Amino acid sequence: MYDNNPPYVKRVLRRRTFGTIIYALVPLIIIRWTDLVGRPSLHDLNISFQINNVVLLYTGIGVVLVIVIALLTTRSQSSLEVYPEVRVRFWRPNILFLSALTWTIYIVAVEFFYRGLLLQTLLLHLDPIPAVAACAGLFALAHYFRLNRMTIVSIIWGVGSCLIVLQTGSLVPVILIHLSISLATEWFSIRNHKEMYVRRT
Repeated sequence: MYDNNPPYVKRVLRRRTFGTIIYALVPLIIIRWTDLVGRPSLHDLNISFQINNVVLLYTGIGVVLVIVIALLTTRSQSSLEVYPEVRVRFWRPNILFLSALTWTIYIVAVEFFYRGLLLQTLLLHLDPIPAVAACAGLFALAHYFRLNRMTIVSIIWGVGSCLIVLQTGSLVPVILIHLSISLATEWFSIRNHKEMYVRRT
């Protein structure tokens, strides 16, 4: 259950980094530096990172909601058996920082791929309802081999995040909300776990 071996920690962080490469770096290379799809801009793909009052409203409500959910759910034994993803007894500052950093780049990449590239491409060929259903289904499929509750949560988030993007026209809310639930779950789980400790050195 616990492993202080640095290669174990690096394996988890490396998996998130590879996910970032697959979900964001490779598609961006194909889009911007090859002629496979005509080198469209993000604007051409209807992918936006704009910030306005509507974006701030959805982001604020979403972040508060997921932090409250994380605060309540991470106390359960079933949650603590799974989270945090990095299973080390002693959390040093460098592990906390690298975990937060890799979560950040990974979440940005995931949302860019699913709610950006995939959803907007589907909307070019489908009405919003089937496009959202297809995007949410593929997102849930990526979580299929995890716990059943993760699959259910991924379906809910898959649909909800698509609707947020359709309402705001921006990926900013879904990135910040998704990142908030990931980091809050990790940090609250560390705090609530009786056998995990944060060390200053």
